[in-house]
Amino acid sequence: MSLSFYEKTLAIPLLPNKRRLGMFGRQALLASAVAAALVLGGADAFAKNGAGGGGGGTAKPVPGTTSPFTTPNLPDPVFTNPTAIHGFDMTGFIQNMTLDPTNANCPGTTDPGRFGGTVQLNGITITVPCNTVMQMPANTLTWADFVRGGSLALNKGAGSYPSFEVHVVGNTVSNKQIAGLIFVSQQSANAGSGVITRIDYTNGNIEVDSGNPLQPTIIQINDPNGRFGRPQSPDPRFSVDDANPTIHAATGYPMCVPRTISGDDALCPQKNRPKAVTPTTTNNCRNFSQAGVTPPASGELSPPATGQTYCSQFVMKRFSDASRTATDPDPMQQAPFEVGDFISYSGTLFKSTTTGLPDFISAHTIEANVGIYTQPGSQPSYLSIGEFGVGTADPAATAIGGAAQETQDRIFLEASTTDIKTPVDIYLIDVNPSTGVQTNRWVTPFEMTGECNPGLGLATTCLGASGGITTQNTGPQPQRARLRATKAPTGLLSQPTRTLRVVARSLCVPQQSLSQAGVDSCLQNAGRLTVANGLVAGQYVAPVFEFIFPEGVKPGDPVVPNDFWHLPFIRNGEGASTPTGVGPLEPTPW
Repeated sequence: MSLSFYEKTLAIPLLPNKRRLGMFGRQALLASAVAAALVLGGADAFAKNGAGGGGGGTAKPVPGTTSPFTTPNLPDPVFTNPTAIHGFDMTGFIQNMTLDPTNANCPGTTDPGRFGGTVQLNGITITVPCNTVMQMPANTLTWADFVRGGSLALNKGAGSYPSFEVHVVGNTVSNKQIAGLIFVSQQSANAGSGVITRIDYTNGNIEVDSGNPLQPTIIQINDPNGRFGRPQSPDPRFSVDDANPTIHAATGYPMCVPRTISGDDALCPQKNRPKAVTPTTTNNCRNFSQAGVTPPASGELSPPATGQTYCSQFVMKRFSDASRTATDPDPMQQAPFEVGDFISYSGTLFKSTTTGLPDFISAHTIEANVGIYTQPGSQPSYLSIGEFGVGTADPAATAIGGAAQETQDRIFLEASTTDIKTPVDIYLIDVNPSTGVQTNRWVTPFEMTGECNPGLGLATTCLGASGGITTQNTGPQPQRARLRATKAPTGLLSQPTRTLRVVARSLCVPQQSLSQAGVDSCLQNAGRLTVANGLVAGQYVAPVFEFIFPEGVKPGDPVVPNDFWHLPFIRNGEGASTPTGVGPLEPTPW
C-alpha cells in the first residue's frame, strides 16, 4: 500500500487549495546514490549473531530483557466525565459530509484549511474535529481539502462510482460521536490480480487478462506527477505515494510503464528487465552466487523456466561495479513491467469518459511477482512495507471509566527489501508539536528483535550495531523482513507516532541510545540524493493504518474508550506553529 503518504510537494491541478502537510516532509523521496563498499559475510554471520528467539523467518523480542532506552507514556488528561467515554469503530458508505466554515467548535484553530465538520455513515452523524488528517490509500489530506478537493467524494463526477467507503475510529463522549482517526477509500478491498497481456504505451495503460480477450481489465497508474510513468490522474486524492515505491516488484524495487511509444525511456529503461536467454548464454539472470555472496537460507534464485522471455529473478550489480557495462541493468533507475508479469493491484474503479472504452482501475498500488535484487550491502537498495500495526501503549489494566481492559505494547510489521544481507531497522517518526521538526526513534535494538546479539560480537553483516531485522537472509523468503512482538520491551513503543520508517542499515546505522541524532542527519543528507526518478533509496515511510487499541476483558462491562490521548500527534498536534502544520484535535475525542 503503501501509501509521500503525507506531503505531495508538487501542485495538483484538481486541488488548487491543497494543504501540503509539510510537517511530514518528503521523508521517503529515496536515497543515497553513492554505493557503500561493504565486505559482507554469508548467512551464517547473521545466524551466529542471532538470539535464536525468532525462528521461522520472524524476528521477536528476547524473553526477559528490558529496553535499553525508554520513552515515557503520555500522562492522562483531565476528563470531565470519564464514565461517559466509550470507543467506536465504524465502516460504511459516506452518506453525507460537511465542512464547517467557522471555528465555532474549535476556537484554537483559525486556519480554514484545518477546519472540521461532520460525516454521516450508517445513519450516524460523526463530528470531525478541526486539525483532522485524512488517510487515503496512498495519500494524506486535511479534512477541509478532502471535502472541497473534488467531486468524487459526493459522487458527482461522471467518472466515479457510488461506492465510497469511510472507516472512522473514535469515541462516544456523552452521546456525541467524535472521530479520532479517519481512513477513506473507494472500497477497502478493491483489489485484483492477473497476468499482463498487453501494455498500451500510447495511453500508459496496463492490460490484464480478464478471461475475455476482447475486454481485458485496464489498469492505469494514478500518478499526477509522473513518478512511475506518464503524468495522469482522474482524482489525485487517490494517487500513488510518489515519495515511496508503491508501484514495485515483490522485493520493493520500483517499477514503471515506459512513457515512449517507440524507443527507450531513460527513466524506465528496457535493460532493467534483461532477457532470460541470450545468444551466448542459456541463463542471463544473475543470481546470488554470481553476485559473490552466499545465498540466503531460502536458497539460490530459481533459473528461468523454459520459454521464459524476461528474467523474473535476478541481482543487479552495484552502480560502481567496474564490470558493469552500459547494457547491464542500472539500479539507479526503475524497471519496466513486461507482458507475462503477474501483478496484484489496488485502486479506484472509474467509468471511462471515452465512448466505447471499458471502465478502468486507477491504481495507487501495484506489486509484480518479480524478484529484482540489488547488490547486497550497497546503495541504492529499495524497500516497501506490507502489513503492520502498532499498539497504543496504554499501560493501565483498568480503563478510565473503571472497566478492566487488555492492553499491551505490541508491533507487527512485514517489509520487503532488495538487499538480502543488510539488516533492516524500524524507526517511529516523532514530530515536534510546534515546529514540525522530525526525529527518528529506533525501536529495533537486540532486545526487540533478538538478532545481532551484542554479547556475541557484532559481525560485519551487523554493521557495528545490535538488533535490526535479518529474516530476509535467515528466513524462508529472501526479501521478507518480518517482526512480530505481541509484548514488546516496556518503553520502546510508548507514544506511538502517525508514521514509521524502515531503513536499510547500509544507508544509516543506529546508535545504542534513545536519541538518534546521527540517523536524523544521515537521513536528511540521503534525501538530497535521489534516484529512480526522484525517489530516495534505502528507506520507506508509511502511515500507521492500524493502531491496536485496548479491549474490554469482560463482556457486559461498559465499552472501554479508544485511548487517543496516548497518541501524541492527536493529543499535541504536529507543527502547529508552522503554516502547513496541524494542531491537536478540537474538540478532542475524549
